[in-house]
Amino acid sequence: MTSRIYMFDVDGTLTDPRKPIDNDFGDFFQRFCDRHMVYLVSGSDLPKLQEQLPKSIIARARGVFCCSAAELWADGNAIYRLDHQFPKLLIEALDDFVSLSDYPSRFGNHIEFRTGMLNVSVVGRNADREARKAYFEWDQREGERRKFIERFVETFTEYEASAGGEISIDVAPKGWNKSKALSVVKQDHPGLPITFFGDRMAPGGNDYPLAEALRADSPNHDIVSVEGFLETWRHLSLSTIPVTRLYRHAS
Repeated sequence: MTSRIYMFDVDGTLTDPRKPIDNDFGDFFQRFCDRHMVYLVSGSDLPKLQEQLPKSIIARARGVFCCSAAELWADGNAIYRLDHQFPKLLIEALDDFVSLSDYPSRFGNHIEFRTGMLNVSVVGRNADREARKAYFEWDQREGERRKFIERFVETFTEYEASAGGEISIDVAPKGWNKSKALSVVKQDHPGLPITFFGDRMAPGGNDYPLAEALRADSPNHDIVSVEGFLETWRHLSLSTIPVTRLYRHAS
């Protein structure tokens, strides 16, 4: 085991969005987990994560943070769960976001209740891969999610919202985000440097809070922003470069 901790977002970082991990990369990543201390930090709940990653990888992780770190699982057991009762007015605002959107297509499952958070999607989580891609491309042009997040946090000041994956927005009480994973990992491994891989590192993305917490905590931590599992694979494959050189300031 190396004296460095590796933390990975899942969707868009280890897998294509909502897809199972690539078989060849999965074999490689499993071997990586055998040699390194690995934590997973996902916005999804555990059942969805289990659809994307095999038991062999999940079992090798030191911990699996789900629902943007509102849950922690280790060795198949729930270490903690943070739940929250969202006000009716907030849920109605999310309903309005979906119903009043200019985007023409809907596929169902638009607001999903998870531990400590809500996930809202105009196109709906039932959308297939092609429909997800179409919405993502439209949202990139129109900025629908970004604009809604800006309005939402101004109205509901006790809550935060961030873009999750290609099609959705994660909503949680302020401070309930992936940055919670840092304090847990530091408690178990004090003083060890951390490298974090994610695909939503920019402000408004659900990997951003953890990236910012790592930057504030120590200059020895590294943040690697990727655009898909192939880029993650390429970084991890450069084993001839010393780890501290490979990841330092890679964001």
